Amino acid sequence: MPLPIEPAAGKVILVTGANRGIGLATARELRKRGAKVVAGVRKPERMPAIEGVTVLPLDAASAESCRAFVERAEKEQGRIDGLVNNAAILIDGETPALALAEEDLRRAIEVNLIGPFRLCQLVLPGMLKRGYGRIVNISSVLGAIGEMGGGFASYRMTKLALNGLTRLLSAEAGRESNVKINSIHPGWVKTDMGGAGANREPAEAARDIADLVSIAANGPSGGFFYQGEPAEW
Repeated sequence: MPLPIEPAAGKVILVTGANRGIGLATARELRKRGAKVVAGVRKPERMPAIEGVTVLPLDAASAESCRAFVERAEKEQGRIDGLVNNAAILIDGETPALALAEEDLRRAIEVNLIGPFRLCQLVLPGMLKRGYGRIVNISSVLGAIGEMGGGFASYRMTKLALNGLTRLLSAEAGRESNVKINSIHPGWVKTDMGGAGANREPAEAARDIADLVSIAANGPSGGFFYQGEPAEW
């Protein structure tokens, strides 16, 4: 059954890591749907120009940068309706877990988990107060406990934890709340991270993400999705 969605027109949506790949495609898709997009990127000068997209600096590994990003977006836009936590790094590849450098693990945790956690802490109180909000955490099947394998250790662990954060925050927001928090596996996408051999285009993943951002009041929260269908945790 298709996810129940509603128009995104006029909604203020923050998208992190939006200067390329899935993040850029998501910014474009949300603009097509009429949303007001605020793109958070480490180097704003590298962000392709998209009419109607506001570009602000954001380093997800910096608490100060996350705070400044959200405060400026809220000041300029008046409110925040949605957040797409897309910014992430993959740094260890096929390195076995026992050979993983602690510094690499800490770096991955800072960007892939603590960054989204910070941003959720910053935007959720306003969403709960207004009685409306949508958060989509870009996760991965590599972080699914049922599919857990070897390699990509820091990426797998941080995406697993991100899924846990999704469940935790959704539970705390409450079942009856119109603040919806979900995770999504975008698939194997042709990006710098996914490589040219991937089987999905960024635009395909972006449509799935935009659907979750546009989830209706009777839609799910605390779920993990792939192509609009529940995925195995």
